[in-house]
Amino acid sequence: MIETELDESYAIKAERQSSFPSSYTRFMEGDLTARELDVDKSVRQHAGAYTPLWRFTSPIAVIRSLKPVSVKVCKGEKLFFAENENLGIFTTGETRISAIKAFCEQLIHFYRHYTNLNWEQVTGDAHRLKQYYENFFQKVCE
Repeated sequence: MIETELDESYAIKAERQSSFPSSYTRFMEGDLTARELDVDKSVRQHAGAYTPLWRFTSPIAVIRSLKPVSVKVCKGEKLFFAENENLGIFTTGETRISAIKAFCEQLIHFYRHYTNLNWEQVTGDAHRLKQYYENFFQKVCE
């Protein structure tokens, strides 16, 4: 299921990139959610690769992002690690796919948590995360 979603994310990315004119240049560097990298399918299979995702699923909801979220996947001695420092999500799994699945579940958990809070309830890093989740993510279904 997750592998299909990864392929779907790459297909969406390719489709979006094909609509840019060849003379297009970016005026600003950086991305508020994560850096965008061109990672092809062959690189995804290796430890330490960045995987851009647009769609996140769990048993309770499906969320999509307006900008790609870069998930860094590394292999440790016994576990795979999936992380995005900007969102403060760090997960593990026995396989690469299970680590990404755990990442998706955590992202959905935090999306639901931060979007349910009132602005008066958040300060500091929680304020930043609430802005990210409200501005860059949309619920597809619950």
